[in-house]
Amino acid sequence: MAEKFSLQLAFALIALIAAIFYSGKAQFVFNKINQIIHGKRGCSPIVSIGHVTLHYFGLRGRAEGIRLMMEDFEIPYAETNYSHDTWPEIKKKGIETGLFTFGQVPAITTTGGLQLVQSKAIMHHIGRSVGVDCDCSDIHTCEVLVYGAEDLRSKLGPVLYSPNFSAKLRDAHLESVVYTWLSYFEKLAPVNSTDKGIDGLYFASDRLTWVDYVMFDLLETYVEFGRLTFDGEADRVDVLTDFPKLSAFYENFSSRPRLAKYLKAERRAPFRM
Repeated sequence: MAEKFSLQLAFALIALIAAIFYSGKAQFVFNKINQIIHGKRGCSPIVSIGHVTLHYFGLRGRAEGIRLMMEDFEIPYAETNYSHDTWPEIKKKGIETGLFTFGQVPAITTTGGLQLVQSKAIMHHIGRSVGVDCDCSDIHTCEVLVYGAEDLRSKLGPVLYSPNFSAKLRDAHLESVVYTWLSYFEKLAPVNSTDKGIDGLYFASDRLTWVDYVMFDLLETYVEFGRLTFDGEADRVDVLTDFPKLSAFYENFSSRPRLAKYLKAERRAPFRM
C-alpha cells in the first residue's frame, strides 16, 4: 500500500512539474523557491559574501562602484592598495597565484575563499549576496544598462590619464562623447511613478538593484570629471544640467544615508591623482 502511495505521489509531482514547465511559469516558480531558500530577492541570490579584501590602487577608478555597494550594505572590508612602483612585481605574483586572472585590478578575496576579478562581475556578486540582484524577467534590461555603462566608461581612461590632459581635452570629450551617451541613458532613466508603488528611482525591477550602483558610479564619475579645475583655464561644468531624469536619479541616490556619509568621508579616495 505504501509503495502504491509513493508511486502515486511521484506521478503527481512529475505531473505538477510538467504543468509548471509547459505553463511558461517555471522560471518564476524556481526563482521564488530560490528566494525562499536564501531569504533574498533577485534572480540568483547567494549566501552572504563575508569579509572582503579589495585589491586596487589608492584612487577611485573602477573600484569605486564596489566600495559604494560595500559601504551602503555595511559589508566589512579592507583594502590592499598598490602604487605605481610596487604594481609590476605585485602583478607578476598575482598572475602566478591566480589572484589577478587577467593581470588587472580590481580584485577581491573573501573570508569564504572567493577570488574574483572584473569590477562589474564583483558588483553583481555582491548584489546577489545582499539581495539586490535583478529579477529574472529583467536580466536583459540590466545587462543592456551595465554593458552600456561599461562602453562609456571605457572611453574615459585615455582622456583622463593622458599626459596631455587639459581643460580643452576635457571639454572636447564632454562635447563629442559624454553628452551623446548621457542622452542615451536619459531615455532609459527611471521616472518616479507612485501609481505603480515605486518608492524611489530605480533603473530596473522597480526596486533597488546592483545596476543602480553601476549607474550612480558612472554618473558620479562624470560629475567629478566636469568639476575638475585647470588654474582658471576653464570653469566647472555641471554635466547633468540637460538631463533631468538622470539628475533626479543622481540626487535621489546620493541621499541614501550610508552612501551620503561615505561620499563626504575624508577617508574616501580622490577622484584623480
